[in-house]
Amino acid sequence: MHSQKKTLIASRLLMLFLLINLCIACVGGSSLSPGAWVEEEDRIPVMDGGPHKGSWQTRDLSINYEYQEAAPSLQITGVIELASYIPMGFSTLEHLRLNIHFLEANGIVLDTKRIKAFGYRRFFDLLGEMSFNSRFDLTQDTVAFAFSYHGRVTEGGGSPTFSRSGDRIDWEFWKVPRRRPPK
Repeated sequence: MHSQKKTLIASRLLMLFLLINLCIACVGGSSLSPGAWVEEEDRIPVMDGGPHKGSWQTRDLSINYEYQEAAPSLQITGVIELASYIPMGFSTLEHLRLNIHFLEANGIVLDTKRIKAFGYRRFFDLLGEMSFNSRFDLTQDTVAFAFSYHGRVTEGGGSPTFSRSGDRIDWEFWKVPRRRPPK
């Protein structure tokens, strides 16, 4: 009886500890909300005029983009290409959300905007080209931008859940170019 009481107390303390840590983690808001920091290697400088072309690549995808800065706005177009292992291993793109983050000179995020959402339960065979064309207003402090994405793919049937369900497999992938600012 005494050991059961100790186990109950220990499990409640563990749950309380986890809950407190979760609350502390959530207080800062989203990982790329204003005030977050982007590593220098993930920053794309905003150069006057244009058009300027580039490519941003991760293990999951590449974004071939072109932008033109015309104060006070930035026109950006591009095409997303998924890494070959994604459509080879899965049949459906549940979603892919592409964001752009506008940065100060020191890499601090000033603002975050959604560029576009792709997929929504589309078979890869029917997906077509994932292209975007967007215009965003810039503040005078904006000197660079960065991309981030979050996607989910599935294979098999079953109900649409975030976990394995029956014969369906869900897999999420993301890249958020961030880390804590240097001290």
